[in-house]
Amino acid sequence: MQSDILDYTIKLLSKCIPVKVRQFKKSTLEYLYIDSYSDFSSMINYYLTKCLKNYLNQCEDSVITNIITPFNTQYYTLCISKEHDEHLMIGPFLEDPITGNLVYEIISNLQLSLDYAAKLKLYYQSVPSIDSAEIFEILYTINEYITGNSNPPKIHNLDLSILSKQDSSYDIFSEDMNRTSMYKILEERYILEGKLLSYITKGDINRAQAHFEKYNSNISEISNASDSIRDIKNLLLSGNTLFRKASHMGGVPPIYLDELSRKWAKKIEHAPSFEALNNFAPEMVRSYCLLTKKHSLSQFSPTIKDTFNFINLNLSSNLTVKKVANEIGLSPDHLTRLFKKETGMNIITYINKKRIDTALELLKTTDLSIAEIGDLIGLNNTSYFYTLFKKETGMSPKQYRSSLSSK
Repeated sequence: MQSDILDYTIKLLSKCIPVKVRQFKKSTLEYLYIDSYSDFSSMINYYLTKCLKNYLNQCEDSVITNIITPFNTQYYTLCISKEHDEHLMIGPFLEDPITGNLVYEIISNLQLSLDYAAKLKLYYQSVPSIDSAEIFEILYTINEYITGNSNPPKIHNLDLSILSKQDSSYDIFSEDMNRTSMYKILEERYILEGKLLSYITKGDINRAQAHFEKYNSNISEISNASDSIRDIKNLLLSGNTLFRKASHMGGVPPIYLDELSRKWAKKIEHAPSFEALNNFAPEMVRSYCLLTKKHSLSQFSPTIKDTFNFINLNLSSNLTVKKVANEIGLSPDHLTRLFKKETGMNIITYINKKRIDTALELLKTTDLSIAEIGDLIGLNNTSYFYTLFKKETGMSPKQYRSSLSSK
């Protein structure tokens, strides 16, 4: 049964992401392993199998390993079952483009002929680029589904990107980076301290901040000399996942969770230093509490939740009570009464309020023209857009945008 689930998962992921997804076994790897290479393709496979043999020596069940090869390509692996020799691998992929200078640095590190330069450049053009946070989220979900364990899996970092093949110390990087102590600190603060997650679920920002401050340690305090910035980023990505799940349990629709989660994932990945990462954790707690407080639908019935979600996802279309009711499967009169009873407003009032709230955000965060914003929120009649906007805010869209630039 588990094998069928994995096969289905691999087929599904292969259609959804641009990165190769495969299952591998130690027995298969041993059969494929070669001691040397004769051409470019076999050279890539040579170093990949070398990396995977190191991975297999230290892997543990439900542990995600980020492998960085000597070519600076990345793979994420999930040890599903060491006993049954089941492993899932996603890669190769790149997070940042490989420049010409880096190509020659890699050639120098691996003591390769300069003839490989052109082939390497072509190879890097064929390797897809993707945010590693997305790969982590995929493997996290797979592990949770297969094992039934909702706690985030441990993350090991296997960085083999800087040593040449002749270096006798090549295998030292295969050792577990011994991140246990730091992981425990994060675990204690963000998992075992279930109160923090419960406050996020309730959108209780005051208690969440007070609780976090009580147990808070900044990045410089929980890291040690052997911890790389990659280790710290992986821990914060774990926290991002936990906070998102807590907010989802609080009734926040996935569309808002995905937007905030992606924002934090990108911010974490692009942070250049330990110092830049220092305040991310408390900021994340605050942002997820605010998201829950603003968008939680937990107090509403399933029918009204579906109504909210349909409206929010279709703001740019011509929304009418009849159209919404048809989608929900109720008569317009029945839905109108139910919506008014649970929210205290009628459906059209909510739609217009949501459109203006979205317009305010777009005016603040984009350079789109007012006409373009009107189209995006389903108000392509500019005159009506201005009238509705002024009724809600007391000023026109143009005046609002001007007021932002003057602050």
